[in-house]
Formats: sequence, C-alpha cells, structure tokens
Amino acid sequence: MNILVPTSEILNYLFFSILAGHIILLFVPESMKPSTRVPKPLLLLSTLGIFVCSLVPVIGAAAYFSEGPDLLPMLLSVITTFTIGKVWLLSGFVATFFWMTLYVEGNKYLQAFWLLLLVGAVGSASHVASLSFKEGFVFHSMHFLTVILWVGILLHVGWFAKDINNWSEFLKWFNLFALTCFLLAAASGFVLMTYIIEPGQYLNSWGIPYGQVLLLKHISAAAVVVFAFLNGVLSRKIIKDPTFNPLPWVRMEGLLLLIVFSLTGVLSTLSPPHETTLTSAVSPWLKWITGDVLSIPLDIQLDLSLSGVLLTVMSIVFIALILVSFLKQDKPILALLFGLGFIGSLYLGLMMNLQL
Repeated sequence: MNILVPTSEILNYLFFSILAGHIILLFVPESMKPSTRVPKPLLLLSTLGIFVCSLVPVIGAAAYFSEGPDLLPMLLSVITTFTIGKVWLLSGFVATFFWMTLYVEGNKYLQAFWLLLLVGAVGSASHVASLSFKEGFVFHSMHFLTVILWVGILLHVGWFAKDINNWSEFLKWFNLFALTCFLLAAASGFVLMTYIIEPGQYLNSWGIPYGQVLLLKHISAAAVVVFAFLNGVLSRKIIKDPTFNPLPWVRMEGLLLLIVFSLTGVLSTLSPPHETTLTSAVSPWLKWITGDVLSIPLDIQLDLSLSGVLLTVMSIVFIALILVSFLKQDKPILALLFGLGFIGSLYLGLMMNLQL
C-alpha cells in the first residue's frame, strides 16, 4: 500500500492535468495556440482514472483501521463515515457526468464545471482541510488547480502539438498565465505549509522523512522555474531560427514537473512534522549522509562547510550549463540531466551545511 498510494497520487495529478489542459485550451482561440490533437479515449480514460486512483487512499485508510483479514466491512465504513470516503463517492458521481460530457463532446463550460467540482473534492479531502476546513479547502484547491492548469497546457503543447504554428502568439499569453499559476501555487503552497510545519521549524523538519521529501520537492520546483524561463522568455529570441524546435524543451519541463508530482505523491504517505517531530525517528537517509547521530527533539542549524559550499557552487554551475545548452541548442535531454544534477548537488550541499 505504501507504493500504491503515492503511485495513485502521481497518476491522479497526471489525469487531472490532461483534462485541465484540454479544457483550458478550448477557451483559447485557434490563432493563439499550436494545433493539438488529443485522442478522445485518453480524455475518457483520464476521467475513469481519477475515479479509480481516488479509491486507493480510501482502501489504504480501511486497511489501516481494519483489525482482521476481512477488509470489506471497514471499507464500507470508511466510505460512508469518513470524509475521504464521502469525497470519493462525490468524485465518482461527478466523474460519471464528466465522462458523459466528454463522450458527447459537450459544452466547454460544462466540462470546466465538472473539473472544478473534482478539484474542490480534492481540496476538501486534503490534510490541511482536516485541520482547518475552510482554509484547507480554499488553499489546497487553489494550489492543485493552478498546478494542473500549468502542467496540463505543457502536456498538450509538448506531446500532442502537430506543429509549432502560432508559437509566438501562444507565448504572449502563456508566459503571463504560467507566471500567474506559479505565483498562486507558491503562495497557496506556503500557506498550506504553515499548517503542517510550525514557523521557524522548517530546518528541523529536514530531520524527518517528510521534511526531506518536501525539500527535494522545493528544489525540483526551482529547476522547473529555470526551464519555464527558458521556454517562456529565451525561446522568444530563438524562435526566429527555422531550425529551432521548442517542443522537446517543453517536454523536458513537463518531465521535471512529473518529478515534482512524484515527490508530492510520496509526501502523501509520510507523517507531517506536527505529528511526528517529538515522537518519530529521524530520517535514516540524513544519518547516512552526515554520519552524525540525531536525537529528538531536533535542533538543526545551518553551518557552512567546504564540501557543502562546493556542492552548492556546483548546483549553480549546473544551472549555467542548462542555459548554455539551450542557447547552443544542444539536445534537450542533456539539459534535463543538468537539471537533475542541480537538484542532487543543491540537496547534498544543503545537507552538508547542516549542524545537527
């Protein structure tokens, strides 16, 4: 179940993104976007996938509370009495009508309505919503929606575009749209984090698995921003070159976002700091990297070391290499490898600069 739950979360993000990208592009005039063609079965499968993937955490909750081998009675109890179960029933109801609307190629406003209802269902079942429903519902829904809209457009343009016609016109509105999504996602994510990690305890959270994965997610998001800058700003200057194809670079940005999705999925299986800081063992990974012995309660401070500084400088070099590879129009996969190098070196650099 520890593997199924994060996997289902990753797939859920992917399915939502496919549907969100499809719907948002319906509202964009043909003259302001590349020609895309998404197979209708993929859209229908995505709707069905949301329904199925949303069931996995419900089964996980039932398995956690079940006292015997017979899981069905507890599963029925979770579905009918727990918030996560009731939300799954609502999602199934909405997904059914969403599927039918897509099947008959119904009104785009109706499609958007069903999508927003599903996003609201995700927000209402979030961890922060269980702590403070109003704030958790609003900010998690905002965070989730802005991310899937941004990623959804990248998926459609990067993987389903038939050409790069109208690329300049596309960038004119998408740059601002992506920036808005990023700022809203960052702001709402920060608010959500304050409910999970007490102010001033961010460094200490690195001592437990949840904080480690959250840090990796933040660093990966920084790498995504670099690629977004390349695809949004610098590609305007290069698009005049007839040999330049921006689509592979958009795909690389999408792959980095998939890493962020994956880390988000892993977070869903870990206990947040406010539940574990005083009682849970520290991250064995951090013990292995630093070679130090950690104890609860944690008191982690930044303390520069030669190896940590060198690794941090190396991460900056990787960013420079990404820029150079883009300007020289090298293979995009090379820039992706540099992006992974940035994530790894900055993460290790920060770990080496910790005083435990």
